Amino acid sequence: MALLAKNQRFIVTGLLVAFSLGFLGFFTESDQLSPVFQSFIVSIVFFLVIPVLYSKMVLKESLKNIGWQRGNVSAGILSGIASVTLALAAVVTLAFTFPDFREQYTFPVSVETNFGWFMLYELVLVAFTVLLYEVFFRGLIQLFWLRAFGPWSIVGQAALFFGLAYFSQDISWAVAPLLIFCPFAGFIAYHSRSIRYSFAASWIFLFLTDVFFLIFR
Repeated sequence: MALLAKNQRFIVTGLLVAFSLGFLGFFTESDQLSPVFQSFIVSIVFFLVIPVLYSKMVLKESLKNIGWQRGNVSAGILSGIASVTLALAAVVTLAFTFPDFREQYTFPVSVETNFGWFMLYELVLVAFTVLLYEVFFRGLIQLFWLRAFGPWSIVGQAALFFGLAYFSQDISWAVAPLLIFCPFAGFIAYHSRSIRYSFAASWIFLFLTDVFFLIFR
């Protein structure tokens, strides 16, 4: 019975993930509201609210199952430092190799010209966006749904992230840093068993990436 319950949970979670990604991948904005606002609200619902409610109310389990725990601190810190370093090296190399990268990776004018707005943008919008991705892809998908697959769960969550970007027609230099760090975030979550360190590393990486592009525009 325990095995059956485990298999049922795997199937139900997979259906939830498939529905969420399918809805987001083919979501069409209404003309009545701002497309950015609509995408933001939909992302909050599917990437944060649904995983949390599914874990707490449907499965009646702790949020530790989706990585909201202390985990392995040393593994999280060490893998985070290594990942940020390697990912930044990749961004810098690509930026100087492909000029289109620097041209297409843009910011709102107020963010690019005002330090206060830049910090608010990084601490609120970027941080919250990172949180959404960590809860859904590294938490729900990797640490919960694909946990039994070991290191392959890193590949699985990254493939689904790339797939979402592809079907959303969002493969461009503007999202390249997110795509670059996705496998690294999975690596950190896998070794630390927590999304706290992958969240921190992802935000630090994106912050340093944004600083780099502001300087070397």
